[in-house]
Amino acid sequence: MSKLSFFKKDNVKISYRYYKRSKKTVVFLHGLLSDKSGKKSYFLNNYCKTNNISFLCFDFQGHGLSSGEFINFGISDWYDDLDNITKYLKLKNFVLIGSSMGGWVAIIYALMNPKKVSKLIGLAPAPDFTTKLIWKNLNIQQRKKIKNNKIIKQKISSDFAYFYSPALFNRSKKYLLEKIKGDFLGETIFIHGGKDKAVPYGYNDNFNLSKKFKNFKNIFIKHADHSMSDKESLRTLSKFI
Repeated sequence: MSKLSFFKKDNVKISYRYYKRSKKTVVFLHGLLSDKSGKKSYFLNNYCKTNNISFLCFDFQGHGLSSGEFINFGISDWYDDLDNITKYLKLKNFVLIGSSMGGWVAIIYALMNPKKVSKLIGLAPAPDFTTKLIWKNLNIQQRKKIKNNKIIKQKISSDFAYFYSPALFNRSKKYLLEKIKGDFLGETIFIHGGKDKAVPYGYNDNFNLSKKFKNFKNIFIKHADHSMSDKESLRTLSKFI
């Protein structure tokens, strides 16, 4: 791995690794409560190294080694993280890959900055997940807690839980897709898993008919789960970079 670096702006500190190899660049965005040190980042860096491609991965605010506490942030903050660090590194015309929540950030970034992104790849992308996946499935008591500025805990497994705060919902509202203008003319590839219990297959079917994305492909991997870190998913991903 390259030397760990930090980008600082005002009170924000973003942890990143940037491997400058050639003009072609891949930027990877991790998912909710994940970080830049996961299996997909490792795979992508090795792939880029083998193929002489520059690679950037970083931790969103409230994740990994970046500053802040997760409960204080939403999509607007994570969009700014991507925007700030790519401007700082002067990256242009890059392949943008987003996983789950990172997929939402990648989608809106490509729509708002179409000339900076050469290709958009979503791995189980979860646009609008705050309303369509989380809020939709909260019970009345949980919704009341959020509205009363309290944090709720959603247990996913015996050793993992999400903590949803008012900030997550409030600081994501302006980036719901219906509020984003613009079109993306570049190649767009979404890859979904048949065993994904977090973002079910079919969640993004409306993109097939969307006029915002002129060159769209939807790829289905039958046995993949939400992590999309299995060999078949990673091999499929590499074919589209």
